[in-house]
Amino acid sequence: MRFLIALLLIPLLITPAFAQTNSQTLPTEKGTLDVKLSYDKIIPGQQTKLNIDFINPQTKKVQEHIDYTITVLKDGESVFGPIPLTHTSVGSVKIPVEFVDEGVYSVEFGIEGILFQPIPLEKVSFDVAVGESYAQPTPTHEDKNGGCLIATA
Repeated sequence: MRFLIALLLIPLLITPAFAQTNSQTLPTEKGTLDVKLSYDKIIPGQQTKLNIDFINPQTKKVQEHIDYTITVLKDGESVFGPIPLTHTSVGSVKIPVEFVDEGVYSVEFGIEGILFQPIPLEKVSFDVAVGESYAQPTPTHEDKNGGCLIATA
């Protein structure tokens, strides 16, 4: 029995703690595509790879042959891009971006073509928090006695 319990705990102990990936999926303005943005922990001043998947909302699979642009903004100022209209044949891309300072950045995509067919520009924007001070606060709930209970994930 102890051997079985130890066998079940081994994967938890050898999984690296730093392998946390942040991921968000949002539809474009008109819902033609879903865009999935994922990235590992961002360290200010170091290059981070943004992983982007363009997903067909009907099939839930990566959509091939997308024409897109990307811009990364902080406080309304461009820190990366806009890149010229770019084509991905596989529907997934990795873009290296350096987030220089802590803060909230906006990663904006413009989609202008699918399967070699031009479409009217559709946009989608993601907020990316960089730095510990910009992480989401831990939710708190007050009980009936006025005390405070801190919820943990």
